[in-house]
Amino acid sequence: MGWSYRKSFGVSPFRINLSKRGISYSLGFKGARVNISSRGTYVSLSSHGITYRQKISGPAVPVRHAGSPMPPLPLHGFADNIASACVDQLTDADSQTFITELNQKIRQASYVKRWGILPLCIILLVLLFTPYGRREEVMQPALIICFCCFAPLIYWLRKLDRKRFSMELHYDMDDKYQQVYQQFKDHFATFSQSSRVWQYLNAQNTTDYKRNAGAGRLIKRARIRGVSASKMPMPYFITNVAIPSIWLNNMELFFLPERLLIKRGNTFAAVFYKNLQIASNVTRFIESELLPGDAKVVDYTWRYVNKSGGPDKRFSSNHRLPICAYSEYMFTSDTGIFEVISTSKPLAMNDFADFLSAIGQMQNRIGK
Repeated sequence: MGWSYRKSFGVSPFRINLSKRGISYSLGFKGARVNISSRGTYVSLSSHGITYRQKISGPAVPVRHAGSPMPPLPLHGFADNIASACVDQLTDADSQTFITELNQKIRQASYVKRWGILPLCIILLVLLFTPYGRREEVMQPALIICFCCFAPLIYWLRKLDRKRFSMELHYDMDDKYQQVYQQFKDHFATFSQSSRVWQYLNAQNTTDYKRNAGAGRLIKRARIRGVSASKMPMPYFITNVAIPSIWLNNMELFFLPERLLIKRGNTFAAVFYKNLQIASNVTRFIESELLPGDAKVVDYTWRYVNKSGGPDKRFSSNHRLPICAYSEYMFTSDTGIFEVISTSKPLAMNDFADFLSAIGQMQNRIGK
């Protein structure tokens, strides 16, 4: 017969918890309590708030109180370069401990690659490219010995790597929050159905309207690398929920149920949705590339225009260009996030962006 035991005592906000798994300590108030124990990180999501039970392997990081939120930048007031700050600066105070552990794990060297695959490759190269090794009476026994030695070694090293790299993040949701989370996935699916999704890299104003199809702003953009309804941010990342992701050209965005996880190279950052601002806008974009299938054409112009807006007949190759109603979404934070995503389908990300903002508002209410 299984048995359980749990006893909690102390003076709020600090409490000591006794159970059959050992002693743990918790700090905080109802709806926002961090549990320090020997197990993984558990997040309880319900209509009443968010509760964390988290393994903290190092000293707690002091919490910095952010100032007043920075208002969203005007969408037509882009700086020349559109890029977030250094990834080391992007994490908010509430995510410091989580990100510290994540970065420590991803930066560890793989035992499989260092002590398994690399030595095996060196031995095989010696056998293949030395006269002695290519001899049949040497090659066959050597390959058998390599297989017998390295197969169990690599298997054992892989188990060690799994233990060293594993990052567990479990979400426990009540029935009402399950319905909310389903909306989270549905809204992302709607966004992912847009035929074209771009990332803005640079924007600058121009007064040379004649040679720029009448545009007053020049945008340098690039197709994003991909969108996924569920993608793990690193190997051995264990979770019980789908993680929608957007692969930008210089970073990856992973949308956890309670915060945005950012990855650039082998470095992570994170901000809770309460610290993330998303501004949206429908813009008239002169499309000079292949017209997306879901684009809404609102007007036409010419590659070279005259003062009246008609075609400049001095240019023989003067093509007519469609003007499309595209949507722009600007992600900003006090910590330095500054990314702009555009969709060919009008309002494609509106529901998803509004949903993230609603989660942020709920997090702000819980924190008060």
